[in-house]
Amino acid sequence: MADHFVAVNRGIEGFKYSDFITGTAATTGVNTIELRVADAANLTKKDVHNALQAFERFFENAQQVKAAGFDVSDGKTT
Repeated sequence: MADHFVAVNRGIEGFKYSDFITGTAATTGVNTIELRVADAANLTKKDVHNALQAFERFFENAQQVKAAGFDVSDGKTT
């Protein structure tokens, strides 16, 4: 079974269904943010929700993000 992907572009808040691109092929190089869900993992919606919350906590920790090699800023200007 193929994994499924959902992607959004920078600045999209995801209030409309049309804000998302979904499918079974990665959109690498086209969309700036993408989530992959392994079909064969028997995940529940709660599993995915918990993972999204964990990702949010990860990206809230600047030291962890930098150490992992992500090139993202906090969006604040000085």
